Amino acid sequence: MKGFFGIINLDNEPVLNSKELFLSNYPAVRNFLKLDSDRIFIIGMHPDFPIRRLEKFPDLTFAGWCRLDNLDLLQSELGLSNTSEESEVILHAFHTWGEDCVRHFIGDFSFVIWNQKNESLFLTKDQLGIRPLFYLTYKNLFFFATNITLIKKAVPEKLPLNEIFIAKELKYYPQEIEMTFFKDIHRLRPAHYLHFFHGNPIEENRYWDLEKIDLSFCKKDEDYLTLLRETLTESVKCRARGKKTIGSQLSGGMDSSAITVLLSRLIDKKELHTYSFVLDDFTKGFSDTGIDEKDTQEEIIKYAGLIRENHHQVRRFHYKDVFEELQKRNEVMGGLGADDAYWQDTLFKMAAEDQKAEVVFSGFPGDEGISEYGSQFFNEYIFEKNIPRLIQYVFEFRRGGLSRIRNYFRAKKAGMTVLDYPQIQEKRNLLKPDSELNHLITDTSFKFNPTYKGWLKHRICMADTSLRLESEASYANQYDLETVYPLADIRLLEIVYSLPVHLFKPKPYNRAVFRNVCKGILPDKVRLQKKYNGAYTLAFYDYLEKIKFEELKNYQAKNHTGMLINEDDFLKKTSESEKQERLIFRKEVDYIIDLNWPVGNEN
Repeated sequence: MKGFFGIINLDNEPVLNSKELFLSNYPAVRNFLKLDSDRIFIIGMHPDFPIRRLEKFPDLTFAGWCRLDNLDLLQSELGLSNTSEESEVILHAFHTWGEDCVRHFIGDFSFVIWNQKNESLFLTKDQLGIRPLFYLTYKNLFFFATNITLIKKAVPEKLPLNEIFIAKELKYYPQEIEMTFFKDIHRLRPAHYLHFFHGNPIEENRYWDLEKIDLSFCKKDEDYLTLLRETLTESVKCRARGKKTIGSQLSGGMDSSAITVLLSRLIDKKELHTYSFVLDDFTKGFSDTGIDEKDTQEEIIKYAGLIRENHHQVRRFHYKDVFEELQKRNEVMGGLGADDAYWQDTLFKMAAEDQKAEVVFSGFPGDEGISEYGSQFFNEYIFEKNIPRLIQYVFEFRRGGLSRIRNYFRAKKAGMTVLDYPQIQEKRNLLKPDSELNHLITDTSFKFNPTYKGWLKHRICMADTSLRLESEASYANQYDLETVYPLADIRLLEIVYSLPVHLFKPKPYNRAVFRNVCKGILPDKVRLQKKYNGAYTLAFYDYLEKIKFEELKNYQAKNHTGMLINEDDFLKKTSESEKQERLIFRKEVDYIIDLNWPVGNEN
């Protein structure tokens, strides 16, 4: 797998024991190039991505997992040849700009630089947190790695669990981005770096935020759409650069379909493989709707002239049972993971092992950005007290417009946009009713935003978005495969965030910005399709839930933490639609806690 691991002593504590424990668990990397002294140990986890030093900067050591989409621009700015790789460019950038180097980078990256001259450590990750990076302070040692399991394997005992994190998962609350399943293991936040020197506190610093950019050169609506279309094409093109065999997730929705069509125009179609979750004759019988998106997938195959033999359907998971699945989730995520993307594992395995793909394109997070619904666009007019625009809005949307304006003020008063959500969450709640943690955590699922742009920024930058991006990257990484997200390109997101809000107006159709951008990219049958047609992204979800429920029927929850609600008590309050899914999750959480529970620490 790609990535890196390291240890630094904070107070003359030798790293030898932890280093040897780590290497005993990963013997395959023992002979890899490494930085190794009493003070610090750094190693890359893949033979093709070793640590890097340059003769010009002998005091600097780099380890990373990076793709820079503006590599050619950086090469030019730093006076480097066009054959310079990411590691060389990053070292030159760090030498030239110091910690501000990250402000110049566009792409997916996670890296560390050790400066021997002043004994400082610099760690950072990309703007949306696609590439993971975690750290732990343990007995005067500072551990850092691109995977939680790497850290766990270097510590001689099981680490204490994070009860706040577990409680939020049980209550179906969104997580704080820095929190993990372990009390003392922290996730470096997206768009942050950590640069510390011996004896100084360990503090994270933000280097990027989603802000409006100047689009005054666009004079009419079509100018904005043309700019978005060109940027979308570039975001696909730069992620395909240098790759031979490419995979693309093709759900049948607009986001993945547009990316697949653009790929078909940019690369040799013989090297393009598509992947879709579909129902078969057996799983269709378990589905409430029996609907998948084969028809729109077929429409894109014909429209783009794709090679039919290169379209691959996922009908089942490859796990023999739920327990094998949970073991894999514990390994990849390091324990219980928020927004765990385990359901992508089979697709990645197929792409890497059968088609030897190097990269898989995804349409996520389109709904959170460029293809956001737009139904709240009028919030901007209320906030700005733009009466003429509000009158125009009511004239266009009539009774529905008046109703939504009224709901805006109700939501403002309540502090949340979905007024009945607390009641919905209570029916899902798996946390023991008398647990004091019920009063220590809050639900921020639908926090009220007074402006549409505030809502849009929240959607793009919320923890859920980053956590899913990171999780998918981690599952793909175990197969030496990378996931890429053209719709998460910060150049595209900055343009979307800077658009005039009227472009989002959901009339004559919702998701107006992306539907209009896709003119000439998608056939109208796909471009103008309804967003919700009864199909799941994971088509055979109902079947999967059924077999999981049966396989877990005889599993008795151990409830080490004492946090789980009694199953009978849960059944008394839950809704029928939530019952099976949440009972499965209750046992899954318990099983993963058991895998990580310190021996002799039972309640």
